[in-house]
Amino acid sequence: MSQSIAHKLQIARRLNWVCYIGLLLLFAVWNLLLPGGSFKWWLLQTVPLLLVLPGLLKAHYRSYLWLCFILLLYITASIVDVMMPGRGWQHGVLLVLSLTLFFSAMMTSRWQRMQ
Repeated sequence: MSQSIAHKLQIARRLNWVCYIGLLLLFAVWNLLLPGGSFKWWLLQTVPLLLVLPGLLKAHYRSYLWLCFILLLYITASIVDVMMPGRGWQHGVLLVLSLTLFFSAMMTSRWQRMQ
């Protein structure tokens, strides 16, 4: 059983990093390269994610829990924006990345404590 959990944990950690970096890249492209973006919005969107980065690098399970709390804000905002007509593709990508990272960080925290 421990081997199974270790394998799941390894996959979840990789998925965490792919989605985490994906969110940071999305915010950079959205706010710094596309028209209508601004540096202030980029800071507002990325600073909350960067607050948990030191803990994620050390693989502390509590950092994954805090990341889940932070992601709830992104999920809520992206659901509202996806439902509004005339919004761009960025909101859909934000929703998918946020939800995937939320579930993967939640399971990473759980499997890490089980190990």
